[in-house]
Amino acid sequence: MRRTFLPATLIVLVAITSAQIRGQKGQKDIVGVMPAQVRWFTPTYYTDGRQRAQLYGDSNQGGPWIDRVKIPAGKHVAAHTHPQDELVTVIDGTWYVGVGDKYDPAKLEGYPAGSFVLIPAGLPHFVAAKETAVVVQLGGAEKFRTDYVEK
Repeated sequence: MRRTFLPATLIVLVAITSAQIRGQKGQKDIVGVMPAQVRWFTPTYYTDGRQRAQLYGDSNQGGPWIDRVKIPAGKHVAAHTHPQDELVTVIDGTWYVGVGDKYDPAKLEGYPAGSFVLIPAGLPHFVAAKETAVVVQLGGAEKFRTDYVEK
C-alpha cells in the first residue's frame, strides 16, 4: 500500500499544480499579489544595484507583461533607448528622467509616486533615484529591450 500511495500522491500534486497554472492563464477568479509576495531578483545584466520583479507575463519573451524595477537611492541608469514605447507608473519614491545621449543630472525631471510617464520608442533617456530608492512599474505587450547609448 505504501508503494502505491507515494506515486499516487505525486500524481495528484502535479495535477493540482498544473491546474493552478492553467487557471492563471484563462482565470475566472481574482489573483492578487501582496507587497510581501513580490519576488525581487537581480538580472545578470543589472550591475548597478537595481532589482526587477515580474508580476505578470515575461518581459523577456513578449506577450502582455507587467514588471517592477527598484533603483537604489543615489543610483542612475546610463542613457539608453527602447524599440517600443516605455509605459511607466511610479509606485514609490520619486523617479527622475532626463532626455539625451549622455547622463546629465541637470536635465533630470522628478516624477513622484502616482505619476505616469510615457517615453516614446527610440528616445534616448536616462533615469535616476536621488535621495531615496524608487520603485516603478513597467508594462507592455512585446519583448522588452534596452539599447544603451552611453557606454
